[in-house]
Amino acid sequence: MARISTLVFLCLCLCFATFEATGQPAAKDTVYFTSKRKSITIPFKLVHNLIVIPVQINGSQPLHFILDSGVKNTLITRLHYSDSLSLNQAGKITLQGLGTGHEIEALYSRGNNLQLPGIRGDNHQVYVLMEDIFNLSTRMGMSVHGIIGYDIFRNFIVKINYDTKHLTLYRPDLNLKVPKRGEVYPLMIENTKAYVEAGVRQYNGDSLKVKLVIDTGASHSISLYLPTDERLLLPPKVMEAYLGRGLSGDINGKIGRINSFKIGKYVLQDLPASYPDEESIRAALNLANRNGNIGSDILKRFTVIFDYPHQRMMLVPNKKYKQPFYYNMTGFEISTPLPGANFYVVSHVIEDSPAKQIGLLPGDQLLNINGRDCKEMNMEELLELFDSKPGRRIRLKLKRDTKYLNVEMVLQSRI
Repeated sequence: MARISTLVFLCLCLCFATFEATGQPAAKDTVYFTSKRKSITIPFKLVHNLIVIPVQINGSQPLHFILDSGVKNTLITRLHYSDSLSLNQAGKITLQGLGTGHEIEALYSRGNNLQLPGIRGDNHQVYVLMEDIFNLSTRMGMSVHGIIGYDIFRNFIVKINYDTKHLTLYRPDLNLKVPKRGEVYPLMIENTKAYVEAGVRQYNGDSLKVKLVIDTGASHSISLYLPTDERLLLPPKVMEAYLGRGLSGDINGKIGRINSFKIGKYVLQDLPASYPDEESIRAALNLANRNGNIGSDILKRFTVIFDYPHQRMMLVPNKKYKQPFYYNMTGFEISTPLPGANFYVVSHVIEDSPAKQIGLLPGDQLLNINGRDCKEMNMEELLELFDSKPGRRIRLKLKRDTKYLNVEMVLQSRI
């Protein structure tokens, strides 16, 4: 079943991160195939609705990067003790993005080489955070080193097959035909971001057109910015929510449901929408007259073809197209202190939730779920189970300090 989790709303912030540095202009960067092939297909991992691909920098070992269409520059969020990376022409700068906090320090490096399977990039700018503010590895259950976006999308035609978990990159001069059952939409490329026009139907039946950033790096379905249009309304049934971590601090807001989302001939019904607090998104409110963004909980219901060179996007519905949208029906979040190991702990418990009602606490270790050892389950399997359907009973065996607990909860939809 489709799922949405607050754990990785943090990537929303990066859509609007502003990177500035002083000094001489960087040499022009290039990205190209290393052979005469017309396309390259790369398998990816899908965790929390986010695409993770292998990237090498200056001949490093393969690093794990989230493919985020909302991010302009390649960003390294964390290097682990076992990772070795050499960067060129590095200097310190400060970064400012979404969130209610302060600027952070980073290294700004020019003249770097990027490698993906069958692809090479020269003279690239890379930013390295001095502090791992996102904790992507613990939240995603695997080592995640950074985020990459516009460097890929602007140089190729990009097809994302969420069903088979394959990313296909085509030469930018190809004129791909619209697939059978597919539909094509104009893309507005403004300041490295891709926008599309769509329609939302609100709880009161009002329908309006919205301009949205397309963001493969946001795990949610849709985010709407109330201050951008007085016709946008907060649903009567909402819950307070921590929406993620921005470059400049936490992003808080509310989660509610809209009646439908429409793009071209495709209509998705009864989906959760996030409504960030105005202070958290102040840096984005005056950019490109946008009303919000589309995240991967919508995109993953299609095979998506991003054709930046021809300013268009194509969608072909897949088997997930008609699946219902759910939002965190347990009321708790999990993380792993040991990325790559199936070791899970409760990281956050939401008030007035099933998890709160049965007494779960942050720090509780998950040992067994419905009779199955958690060591045999990866992060995505756990999340799919937790958000399978309302009314389902889940039996948990936990360890709290030296005590072992057996509890049972019923999944509930709270919006």
